[in-house]
Amino acid sequence: MARLPNNSEKPFGEADCESELRTLGENYQDYYFYHTRFNADALKPDVYLIVGRRGSGKTALSRYLSFRSTLPDAVFIDVDEPKVYQDVLAPLSATATTAREVAIPRLARVWDFVIWSVIFHHLRDKDPRIRDANVFGIDGGKASQFIRGAFRWLLTRFGSFDPLMSDHLEELFATPTIAEGKQAVLEFARSHPIVIAFDTLENYAVHDEDMMRATAALIECAAQFNPAYASKNIHLKLFMMAEVFPYLLEEAITNSLKYVKNELYLHWRPKDLMRLLSWRLSVYLEKTGIQLPNGAVRDWDDHREVRAKMWTPFFGRDLTNGRGLTESTFPYVLRHTQLRPRQLIVLANEVARQSLEEGTFPRFTEEQLRSGVKKAEQRLATEVVSAFSSVYPRIGQILDALNGMPAVFKGRDLDKRAHQTASQWPAGEYSAWRFRQIVSELGVVGRVRTFSADGFTAEADFEYAMETRLPILEHDICAMHPMFYQKLRVQVTPPVRLYPFPDHPEFIDLNA
Repeated sequence: MARLPNNSEKPFGEADCESELRTLGENYQDYYFYHTRFNADALKPDVYLIVGRRGSGKTALSRYLSFRSTLPDAVFIDVDEPKVYQDVLAPLSATATTAREVAIPRLARVWDFVIWSVIFHHLRDKDPRIRDANVFGIDGGKASQFIRGAFRWLLTRFGSFDPLMSDHLEELFATPTIAEGKQAVLEFARSHPIVIAFDTLENYAVHDEDMMRATAALIECAAQFNPAYASKNIHLKLFMMAEVFPYLLEEAITNSLKYVKNELYLHWRPKDLMRLLSWRLSVYLEKTGIQLPNGAVRDWDDHREVRAKMWTPFFGRDLTNGRGLTESTFPYVLRHTQLRPRQLIVLANEVARQSLEEGTFPRFTEEQLRSGVKKAEQRLATEVVSAFSSVYPRIGQILDALNGMPAVFKGRDLDKRAHQTASQWPAGEYSAWRFRQIVSELGVVGRVRTFSADGFTAEADFEYAMETRLPILEHDICAMHPMFYQKLRVQVTPPVRLYPFPDHPEFIDLNA
């Protein structure tokens, strides 16, 4: 018998992995969506750098690496609380008074020492040689807490980061005790793969040179560590915020061609997001005993079957949007996000909440879709702004200059608004060019690629879906992202359907 869901439930799950882990515990593995290309790509031995914006699924992918079904008999070392060692990481970097080109490689050697120490600490009960190599002798605690202790030990022992520290570390690692510990780890890894996952900070102050140096050093360390040991069953995976990654590439990493290779960008395709959302709804309906009208999905890799059995029966095929234009339901929902799972889940849960209150669940009416999207999109826009608050101080006030902009406009119109923000910038940093860079970087403004023959539909490129920057030039035809229409009171006259994902061929099929 079906169980009637209550209005407080979230049929599409929590919007963040941490909340779901607290709620589901070990059962999270049964809820995880395995049918994405990121799962296989993250396991590739040559992939050590995984880049995604907030809400793109970095933490969830990190947890996937820990599942017993993913790598049987594997040992997973999760560094998931980077804030606990931030207070000593930056001070360690701050003591490096030499030039970036000299300091970062030395810091990378410190990271190598710390990573091996984490491995020794985690495996200390597996072999006496590994226990002897655990030089800090700290028992218990999470990996991130252990790292904090390791850095403090370094600062206490050496006082500052200077060339002598690197020399001392190399001497320490050359001792027979450490060498034998490494050998014991390699022997253990033959039958038990070892995965070390760093889930890095949610917010970076990109003007904090010490933190940027320390993070760049971690990337340079991983670029050398992983090729050396992945073939020996020891894998290092770094999860980096895409909001700050361009700054690391341009200003901190000493040689991007040498140290940044085979990056995995968590850029979701429209059909993958439809399958993910449908999977979550399917799991929830099965749990509550609600029957699927067209039967269960047999092949979750077939987006056409998923659309026919899970999307259309519950969301409907078409709707009339708030501007009186007809469009397919999935593109309508998706274009009010920046193609991230968290954003789509927040929107879907708001629609579901209204359907539960009105007694139509699990079917969602056109009005519920319109109302739910409208209510949730401002929260999504605010989170995007928040993600850049450490990158750009007073970013909220700077974006206020876009209030009342038309949905489609010329690039030169941004310059007319830019001067209004001059007082909000740190001294010496304001320019019209920087203003254009900011609105592009946040995904607020994109560049129109095509218009339909009737002028009611436009497709646009946005930087968040690219691996490079998207410069906005004065002669470009630009568009405001639909997710920011309410927050910035965008003028959508005449009405236009803006689709911010033109590079995905399967979108044509989804929107047919």
